[in-house]
Amino acid sequence: MHSTPAPPSRPKLKFPTWLTVVLSVFAVLFILGAVFGKPAPTPEPVAAPIAPPSSPVTTSATPAPVTYTVDKITDAANVELTGSDGSHRAVRILGLEVATGNNCYASETALWANNKLAGAAVKITTDTTDGVALALSDGTDYATATLSAGYARLASNVISDSLRNAANAAQQAATGLWAEPCKGVITAPAPTPTPTAVQETPVPPPAPRTSEQAAPPPVEDAPEPEQPSGVYYKNCAAAKAAGVTPLHRGDPGYRPALDRDGDGVACER
Repeated sequence: MHSTPAPPSRPKLKFPTWLTVVLSVFAVLFILGAVFGKPAPTPEPVAAPIAPPSSPVTTSATPAPVTYTVDKITDAANVELTGSDGSHRAVRILGLEVATGNNCYASETALWANNKLAGAAVKITTDTTDGVALALSDGTDYATATLSAGYARLASNVISDSLRNAANAAQQAATGLWAEPCKGVITAPAPTPTPTAVQETPVPPPAPRTSEQAAPPPVEDAPEPEQPSGVYYKNCAAAKAAGVTPLHRGDPGYRPALDRDGDGVACER
């Protein structure tokens, strides 16, 4: 009986020497790590910090803005204010140069300031070391209104365009202090006006006489007194018979009884 032949054996794989060494080193390191290595500690959960109890939040009310009332007017650019918080301030209004005392346009300017500011409620819109800007109750800027109406000149240290435009417009229109007699000069009294010569009214000539006006009665010569004469004519016939007619006043034998028309000639016919 024949036996079955055994299958041929496979040839064994032979690793290179260098690969065998590398694998051996990794195997040794793995064994050492497994034996001596310690697992990393698992981090413990950290408890969240407990917040302290919150204190109640207090909200402070915003203080109301201070309003002011004009308490005293020194001049159109200097006033005293009383605040709603009880404060008291003497302030100069920015941008204004005004007439004071007896200078030209001072009385008109003082009247303007009194009408606008006396006892008025105002608001300070600008507050500097040089002065303040005031707004009237209707929102009008006081300095701008004063310059526009010609009651002030623009101060030299002002750089505000709105104030400069207001002053220039008043000057070009010859408004207020820019007109006669001040002509913009408010640092001196008003010039004395030159007296004008008073012209005498000529006396009209007498009106010519019209035909309706009655002529004065003629002046009659007073009859010459009759000179005494011894010649006597009873009538004109006797005088004619004597050849002495006509008889003129003053002739011998002339008498008014013979001169019927009284013209000084008797018995002319």
